[in-house]
Amino acid sequence: MKDEMQKVKELSEEIFAFISDSARCNENLEIGRIEFGNGCYAMVSEYTTVPREEKEFESHIDYYDVQMLLRGEEVIEVTPVEGLEVTKPYVKEKDITFFSNKKIGENVVMSVMKPFVIGPETAHMPGVVSGAPQKVKKIVFKIPVR
Repeated sequence: MKDEMQKVKELSEEIFAFISDSARCNENLEIGRIEFGNGCYAMVSEYTTVPREEKEFESHIDYYDVQMLLRGEEVIEVTPVEGLEVTKPYVKEKDITFFSNKKIGENVVMSVMKPFVIGPETAHMPGVVSGAPQKVKKIVFKIPVR
């Protein structure tokens, strides 16, 4: 399996450079949207992780997600989209489909400043508690599928 940073570099040199620059990409980033070139952007947010039972899987068609914690710890559960039960159909404007959480996927424990690339074929359930609920700060880069 490729290193996640190598995957980021292959998808977007600009986002790779941004992630690699700790003076620009760190926990002090302001909440909100950051624009990049070639249709790429990022969203910085803060939230409290919750138990798996309160979450649903989601997937995207038009964008890769590159999820990276700036502070805290969470689990992202992943599983192939194929065969999942749709709970909310695809919304083009938001590039998102939601799926039932009945199927158990693979848990990825996220670490600060370690990106995780998620493609359109993979459903993911971010924001799942790792141990006790905690407030996290995260940046999610959106890179168009070409």
